[in-house]
Amino acid sequence: MELIGFGLIGGTVYAYLGLITAKDPLGWPIFWSCAGGALAIIVLRKKRTTKE
Repeated sequence: MELIGFGLIGGTVYAYLGLITAKDPLGWPIFWSCAGGALAIIVLRKKRTTKE
């Protein structure tokens, strides 16, 4: 799960930098989906650690 999270964070950063330089309209859905996925993983990990 950590590798997926790192990949999503990397995708978020890559999409954001691509939006700054190229102004690509396709970058916004990629940015928000990667950011949402990374946030979901953070929330899931927090819930798992509070149960234990």
